[in-house]
Amino acid sequence: MWARPAARYLQSLAAVVLVAGGLTMATPATAQSVASIDIHLAAVIPERCGFSPIVQAADVAADLEQAQILNFVLPLDCNTPFAVGISAEHGGLVNLTSAPDRSGYAFAKTYGVRLTLRTSDGEVRSERCLSTDITIGGTCAFASDQPGRGLGSGAGVAAPGDVTLTIDWPDQSTLNRRLAAGDYSDTITLVVGARA
Repeated sequence: MWARPAARYLQSLAAVVLVAGGLTMATPATAQSVASIDIHLAAVIPERCGFSPIVQAADVAADLEQAQILNFVLPLDCNTPFAVGISAEHGGLVNLTSAPDRSGYAFAKTYGVRLTLRTSDGEVRSERCLSTDITIGGTCAFASDQPGRGLGSGAGVAAPGDVTLTIDWPDQSTLNRRLAAGDYSDTITLVVGARA
């Protein structure tokens, strides 16, 4: 006596659950197999670009009058094409302990700067610029204080990679004046970012 109403109740409940789940039931006469199903997957890896921790100490010659070539290798981690820009605070090594006077001595020394980027597509090398051309608004092609501007990596990425900053200056005997005694300094800032 209760069997038939209970069976109808269960059939109705199953139909409600299937319809609510977005499925439709086919009668045995219209049921067909599906040969394929397409599943669309999408994922994103965000851009990242920056300097990795630096563990290199720089040895700079104490005598600025001797010719020097200094290389600083700075590790990069950029998973997208990028650019490295450079700027100098003073545009030269300037005497911090003595002021220019009429002694005939020089109180600043211009130096040269080059960048080399090591990327997945090989090395990208800049031309040599003078320190006077890498100040803010300078004329050097890779002078910039904006991330993503400067020497571009082309299609290459640096994951991992590095940038080598090369600084050089000539022997003072090849220049017109000797340097005045004192402590000389300049601050060079490098910026890196996904290419703008």
